[in-house]
Amino acid sequence: MKNLILFISFLLLSSCAEILYLDLSLQGKQRLSKPNKDYVKSQEKFTAYINGIKMYDQQFLGISVYDMNQKKYVIDYNQHKYFTPASNVKLFSFFAGLNFIGDSIPSLRYISRNDSLIFWGTGDPTFLHQDLQDSVQKTFHFLKNSPKKLFFSSNNFDEQPLGYGWAWDDYQEYFSAEKSSFPIYGNIVRFDLIPKQDLQTSPAYFRQFSKLKLDLSKDEFKVNRDWANNNFRYSYPNLKEKVQTDVPFKSSDSWIVRLLSDTLKKDVQLIDLKMPDSAKVLYSNSSKEMYRRMLQVSDNFLAEQILLLCAQKLKSNLINSDSLIKLISKKKLTDLTDPPVWVDGSGLSRYNLFTPHSFVEILLKIYELKAKDQENETELFDLLPTGGKTGTIRNMYKDHAPFIFAKTGTLSNNHCLSGYLLTKSGKKLCFSFMNNHFVGNLAEVKLQMSKIMTDFYLYY
Repeated sequence: MKNLILFISFLLLSSCAEILYLDLSLQGKQRLSKPNKDYVKSQEKFTAYINGIKMYDQQFLGISVYDMNQKKYVIDYNQHKYFTPASNVKLFSFFAGLNFIGDSIPSLRYISRNDSLIFWGTGDPTFLHQDLQDSVQKTFHFLKNSPKKLFFSSNNFDEQPLGYGWAWDDYQEYFSAEKSSFPIYGNIVRFDLIPKQDLQTSPAYFRQFSKLKLDLSKDEFKVNRDWANNNFRYSYPNLKEKVQTDVPFKSSDSWIVRLLSDTLKKDVQLIDLKMPDSAKVLYSNSSKEMYRRMLQVSDNFLAEQILLLCAQKLKSNLINSDSLIKLISKKKLTDLTDPPVWVDGSGLSRYNLFTPHSFVEILLKIYELKAKDQENETELFDLLPTGGKTGTIRNMYKDHAPFIFAKTGTLSNNHCLSGYLLTKSGKKLCFSFMNNHFVGNLAEVKLQMSKIMTDFYLYY
């Protein structure tokens, strides 16, 4: 009898445990399958949702979402923690440009003395830029058609060619072009290899410094540049179609005048002369197209030169990005909740440190400057990468009409996205989503992020 009672008790307990287990399982299934309408509107539910995603256990995550209609934050997660922003820094460079550069880019400063035209660079990156070919090359024609002798001075340039905290071994990667006061051809050499034809370079001047090295690579077209000079070595595999690669050239005052002389087909000489305040300004191309390319393809070179373009307007007449960053931080960014550690224009440096609130607040400032009405809002959004349509997020967010307009930022083990989001219900959000120090697959990080942002589109 005693054993029978024990056996029945065991069955009852087992049944209760099984019922409890099934109930918990059902609760879990219900929680996972429940439409994501609630967590995008509730801070408590959002935090619980994020804490339940396993991939976030071993990385740093920061998220801020701001309702631009209600003028308040609706979601915050590590909003005041500092993260490595990568190319999200370009939003700050964009803001600087909107404050200091007009609709047309100041291309050079110049004076005339007797039979001489003396000119100084402004940092304008569009001069003969190889991916901005549709722009009017006013500077080229101004120098080409001048009847005077040409003299170039870099006396107003006070900047290192590579940024603070950049990886030194990226020097021959296209995304690490050197900064200069008078960029030409985007400060890169474009190499084209066409089957059964000779190597072609743009500018053509660099062809004489490019030598075939068969053992460099047997299976791919690859170009290496020496660290300290402009000697290039390339492989020449069997190709079935044209291939192209870009490599930065080593910039210096002497190289600037050599390239200018070759391009203009007239002599340009180097002179060391301080630029007078009375120097005239020549304006060249539209700043809008410069911003568009900088933001959409995340062009590091353009971002760095935008800061230099801004800096040349300072009273010192010295082109220096550190001075510009300090000035704009003091004059325009004192109201930021979390003062950023801002060291370059492109985000290549890992010394940059920003919070999610930093980006939401700069995006609000940009919107206030640029989007005064519906037409201007459309123009602003058109400059940014658009989900499923343009730029660095053209292959994401394809399942719906374009609703996200945002700047990406990627370094190894870091990926961020900050911008504007138009919800299906007609609300306007401003957000920053920062992933740092993940060791998993970048595609998985992007996929989870896109799921969350799509839920905001659908359910907020």
